[in-house]
Amino acid sequence: MGLMDKLKDINEMRKQAKVMETLLAGETVSGKSSGGKIVLTIDGNQNVKSVEVAPEIAGDKAEVARHIRSALEDLFKQHRKMLQSKFGSMMQ
Repeated sequence: MGLMDKLKDINEMRKQAKVMETLLAGETVSGKSSGGKIVLTIDGNQNVKSVEVAPEIAGDKAEVARHIRSALEDLFKQHRKMLQSKFGSMMQ
């Protein structure tokens, strides 16, 4: 494989990455803390779209921190599921 072939392959990979990025931008996933007191939403490219905090926990820093941690864990789990469903065949 010559240098020109390698450059063509790199260019094709860049095009595919751009298509994937565009496709993922249209996807959203949400993660909820136990009890749903905090809800975090990101797009498929992991850009934060929204953060919702229930008013009843807004003043309790320790509780907010626990719920954020729980919501993040759920969010990452949901994001992995979305990636697997969209690109599962490519990830094997």
